[in-house]
Amino acid sequence: MLTDDEILTAMRMAVGKCRSAGSDLAYLDYEMRDIRALPGHLDVELVQRDGHSARLLIALPSSGELQHWLFAPPEDAQGWVSQLFIWIDEEVFTSGLSDGRTRVEKDGDSYVQTAPYGWRLTDTSEDARLSKAAGTQGWYG
Repeated sequence: MLTDDEILTAMRMAVGKCRSAGSDLAYLDYEMRDIRALPGHLDVELVQRDGHSARLLIALPSSGELQHWLFAPPEDAQGWVSQLFIWIDEEVFTSGLSDGRTRVEKDGDSYVQTAPYGWRLTDTSEDARLSKAAGTQGWYG
């Protein structure tokens, strides 16, 4: 099993590096600017070029929580982080840091909320539809 420390080390290598949706969608480009290590979780800040931002709480293997972004068993920490970034890219590049996602304010920070299908939508009927489609284990469970 991967350790939290191995994953944290791999995640820290991604801090400050731009993730791009391509030149036609440059306004969606984002980077991870801050990582806070918590017991069983990583708390990361995501900031888009256009100024939208949010924090995201990510469950580490030691938490025992489902990791909905994993679509295959990762071989190493870099593989785990690569799968996580595919999931984050899908969410951010579909306006995941805008007003269409459910957020919770905590200690002055705004956190997007996750669901087995991705980042929870504010549209309750669409949230219910996707929750039913993904099930409790998510798309890959």
